[in-house]
Amino acid sequence: MTVNAPLFPALGAQRDAAAPFTYLDSATTALTPQVVIDAVTQTLAQGGSAGRSVHALGLKATEHYEQARTTVARHLGGEAAELVFVRSATEGLNLLAEGWARPRVGPGDEICVTVAEHHSNLLPWRRVCEQRGARLVVAPCDDHGDLELSALRHRLTRRTKLLAVTHVSNVTGAQTSIPEVARALAASPAAGAPLVVDGAQAVAHHAIDVADLGCDFYVLSGHKAHGPAGIGAVWAKPERWRQTQPLLVGGGMVDHVSAERIDYAEGPARLEAGTPNVAGAVGLAAALRFLAEHRDPSREHGLVCAAAQALGALPGIRLLGAPRRRIGAISFVVDGIHAHDVGSVLDSHGVAVRAGHHCAQPLLARFGVGAAVRASFGLHNDQADVDRLVTALAQVRRTMGRLRSCG
Repeated sequence: MTVNAPLFPALGAQRDAAAPFTYLDSATTALTPQVVIDAVTQTLAQGGSAGRSVHALGLKATEHYEQARTTVARHLGGEAAELVFVRSATEGLNLLAEGWARPRVGPGDEICVTVAEHHSNLLPWRRVCEQRGARLVVAPCDDHGDLELSALRHRLTRRTKLLAVTHVSNVTGAQTSIPEVARALAASPAAGAPLVVDGAQAVAHHAIDVADLGCDFYVLSGHKAHGPAGIGAVWAKPERWRQTQPLLVGGGMVDHVSAERIDYAEGPARLEAGTPNVAGAVGLAAALRFLAEHRDPSREHGLVCAAAQALGALPGIRLLGAPRRRIGAISFVVDGIHAHDVGSVLDSHGVAVRAGHHCAQPLLARFGVGAAVRASFGLHNDQADVDRLVTALAQVRRTMGRLRSCG
């Protein structure tokens, strides 16, 4: 069942009663429900700084921050001590690249990624390889947009120090079977190398259990899971955290500092330098509770499949990929019309989509395009939104045709 629009204040903005605002850009930033806004506002109103003060406001802020950590960890199937808060999935992946990979990767070593990665799960590993004399190995996807598991197996060697994959593509919506990837890694010469999963696009659409996935690290971002911006989280196995050096150093992450030595704090605090984002953490926890209550993977899968079928039937439109299990997003190109023009005309009809390279240029190049239009779905979307998109796309072709004739 679709979540009622009034739960999302942003949907109150309508062009007019006959053309309600249709938001199909959740893969960029999912709309924030009122319950999350309330949680953030209440936390800000209460004041206090977590882990800093012994007065009542400080102690209450610390309590709320650690309660949020427990909630987020449990929604991933983990424990509070296994979860580190970060500003975003991007920061989380940089933490792993700089704090885990850099000290362990050297000349002749390899880091393996897939062609479907968001730049946030590509550039940190590329930089480590460039600076340490290692090689970045890229596993392909097939014409449907699915990871070629057999090709991945051939790329895992004794030189592989780490494997990083996306759980759900932000371009095609292809969902990768992480347990299959984990088994392939365990059976390869690279067994023992950590598996890093970028879950930024997955958390909003289905429940996560890191034990079932078999990964070593799982990274997520709040604003793509109907939570606030400026907060994310990384879950890891305890032994992996013990191997990871801090990305940032400063306040709150040490037990003792002198001119001669530094004793780092134990647990997540060691990797969370600076004043904690209490309101963000509380908002992320509220968003995951909201998702657990309202998320319906079967309905969402049916909706995105219906959208793919409807778009695929339109003349002059080519979908990028046709994955076995698509969830959350569909990208496409319109013959003869640049993606930015398509997005602008759709916006004039009250339909919000993303147009561009989606921070995934290698994957778009795999499909032979430099830019595409993406429609991505959240809890608030229903079949009526798909119908509005299809109707508006017909208007795109008419509008652009008239402009060409006038030119």
